[in-house]
Amino acid sequence: MPRKGVYRPKTPIGDAADPDSLWNYLQRFSQWQLEKNYSAKTVEGREVSLGYFIAWCAERGLMRPQEITKPMLERYQRHLFLHRKKDGEPLSTRTQIAFTTPVRAFFKWLSKHNHILYNPASELELPRQERRLPRHILTVAEVEAILAGPDLKTPMCARSTPAAPMTARCS
Repeated sequence: MPRKGVYRPKTPIGDAADPDSLWNYLQRFSQWQLEKNYSAKTVEGREVSLGYFIAWCAERGLMRPQEITKPMLERYQRHLFLHRKKDGEPLSTRTQIAFTTPVRAFFKWLSKHNHILYNPASELELPRQERRLPRHILTVAEVEAILAGPDLKTPMCARSTPAAPMTARCS
């Protein structure tokens, strides 16, 4: 999948003449978000992600939101998990979440506005994000320099006194 912002379908995906098509609901959803004062970047990002989802649905003959079920959404998640970038690397967990979250928001909107009877994405579980350690860790010399900085002989710089304000500057 190309980077966010590269793919911006201006041509309809699926049957544009059908007012109940996923594509036409996407247009209404985007308009609703703008009316509710969502950021233009948020709306654009969701359009990109939902454009991929609608294209995936169109490849499988799914043209209307009423045809989408929870197992189909889980297959879409599996598709994202198995998808490989041009360099052969899988999509990161964060990218998978970024492509799935707008789908959940879209179906929540469809359900809330009575375009579908129930929300098939309501119980959709997102992949767990990996926990990463900080990129920059202080060296032993840097830690020693920080600890050696305050003069512990003055009352304002003594770390054990609770009366010393945290913002006090020691010299």
